[in-house]
Amino acid sequence: MKQQILYACLLIAVLGACQSKKQEDKTAQVINQAIPYDLSKPDQRDDLPRDLREISGLSYFKPGMLACIQDELAVVFLYDLKKKKVAEEVVFGSKGDYEGVEYVNEELFALRSDGEIYHFPAQSMGSKYVAHIKVGLPGKNDVEGLGYDPKLNALLLAVKDGKGSDKPIYYYDLKHGTLFQGPVIKQDELKAFEKATNTEGAKEHADHEVKPAGIAVHPKSGDYYVVASNGHRLLVLNRKGKMLSSVPLDPGLFKQPEGICFAPDGTLYIASEGGYLLTFNMIP
Repeated sequence: MKQQILYACLLIAVLGACQSKKQEDKTAQVINQAIPYDLSKPDQRDDLPRDLREISGLSYFKPGMLACIQDELAVVFLYDLKKKKVAEEVVFGSKGDYEGVEYVNEELFALRSDGEIYHFPAQSMGSKYVAHIKVGLPGKNDVEGLGYDPKLNALLLAVKDGKGSDKPIYYYDLKHGTLFQGPVIKQDELKAFEKATNTEGAKEHADHEVKPAGIAVHPKSGDYYVVASNGHRLLVLNRKGKMLSSVPLDPGLFKQPEGICFAPDGTLYIASEGGYLLTFNMIP
C-alpha cells in the first residue's frame, strides 16, 4: 500500500513537472524578433513638397523613384529620391479620400478609404485609361493600407476601422478578381504578445488601439510590415498571421506614419503626415 502511494506521488510530481516544462516551452516560444533596421536612426530624411503634406500612401516605383499619394487628391506623385522633388504628377480621377498606392506589373493602383480601387497602366499616365474595381468588402470599413504580395499575386488591404477592434487584412486576387480574408491583427493577442516579450511601450498600448495605416511586404523575408499611426507601432507578421515583432515608433521622429514601402534590396521607406519621408537601410 505504501509503495502504491509513493508511486502515485511520484507520478503526480512527474506529470506536474512535465506540465510546467510545457508551459515554460510555450512561453519561451514567444519572441519579439529583432528587425533588420534601426528605426531610431534614419539614413535619410526628405522634406516633401507642400502637395504631399497630407501624404497617405507610398510605393516603390522604379530605381530612385517612389509613387506617393495624399488623402485629398486623386493624384499619384512620382517622387525622385536623388533630385528630392516630384518628377511627375498623374491625375486619375476626382477628389476623394485616398489612402494607398501600389505599383504592380506596370500598373498603378490607388486605394480609396472605403476599399474601392482605381488602376491604370503606368505608361499611359492619364485618367482616360483608369479602371475601377469594386472590391466589395464586407460591412463598412475604413481601409488605409494597400500592399502587394507577389507570391500570391494579390493586393493587400489593411483595415483601420471596421466592425469590432480586430483589424483584418484582405487579399484581392489580381488574376481571378476575387476577395478573401487573410490574417487578422487581434488587439488582445497583440497585447499578450507585447506583455510576454516585455515590449517597450506595451503599457501605453493597453489604452491605445493599434490601427493599421500602411502595409508592405518585405522583399527578402516575405513578412508583412504594418505601420500604425494610432498606437505608434511597426508590426511584423508572417503570411499565416503569426506576430513576429512589435516595434514602438518614437512620436518625435514619426509624427504620424501613414505610408510604408520597400525597395527590392530591402531599403525601407516610411512617410509621415506633415510631409516628410524617412529612409532606413537594411542592416546586413
